[in-house]
This record gives sequence, structure tokens and C-alpha cells, in this order.
Amino acid sequence: MNTHKNKTTKVTEKAKDSNVMDDTRDTELMVETQIANNIIDLLNHRAQDLTSAEVQRLSAARSLAVTQLTNLQTQAASHHGVNQSGHVLQWFGHHVGQHKIMSSALLVAAMLLAFFVVQQFSFKHNLENSDAFLLASDLPPEAYADKGFNAWLDSN
Repeated sequence: MNTHKNKTTKVTEKAKDSNVMDDTRDTELMVETQIANNIIDLLNHRAQDLTSAEVQRLSAARSLAVTQLTNLQTQAASHHGVNQSGHVLQWFGHHVGQHKIMSSALLVAAMLLAFFVVQQFSFKHNLENSDAFLLASDLPPEAYADKGFNAWLDSN
């Protein structure tokens, strides 16, 4: 009885801890959202007081940043051999040859596996028709040699 009470108490404590953690996450999310909203409000308020020279400088800085980002992406794409208008195999560049080798190896492995499986089934079939099967059966080997035995098998 006491162990059941301890287990129930532990489950209840875990549920409380889970609720506390969920409440903490919700509170943190609300605080972050409030901070982001305050920053947006401050930027919007300050943006109304900008002079035309400041607007032009900010616009030029933005254009420069976009241009540099585009150049970096173009350099990275050309360095890795990625063609934006190409197909998926071009994205892998020199690794395509390795994929062909792996595909060939997997195909050979599958064929070998199929070969071994077929041999196992044919081995079982050959075992049933072998001398070992005759010796292990319920009938003595002399019964198979008797000419009347074949006639009896045909009639039954």
C-alpha cells in the first residue's frame, strides 16, 4: 500500500514539474514577444524622424548588403558546382560516379543473395529425392525395389 502511494506521489510530482516547465516556456515566449514588439515600436518611431540623407544612406547600405549576399551565394554555388537551373545529379557534382559504383555493388549483392536463396530451395528439393531421404523414410528400401509396390502406389 505504501509503495502505491509513493508511486502516485511521484507521478503527481512529475505532472506538476511538467506543468511548471510549460508555464515557464509560455512566460519566456511572452516576454520575448513583448521585447520584439517594443523594438519594432522604437524603430518605427525613429524611422519617422529620419532625414532624407539618412534614408538614402540606409537604402545604399541595404543594396550593398543584398549585392554582397548574392555574390557570396554565387561564389558558393560555382565553387561546389551547383547550377541553379540544373537537375539534381548536377548538384552532387563529382559524387555521381560514386553513386554509380554503389548502385552497381548493391545490384551485384542482390543478385548473389537471390542465387544463394535459389540454391537453398533446390538443395531441399534434391535432399527429398536423394538416397538419404529413402533411408530415413518409414518404408524399408526393399519396398521401393519391389515391382508390386509401384503398382500398389499407382492404384492408391
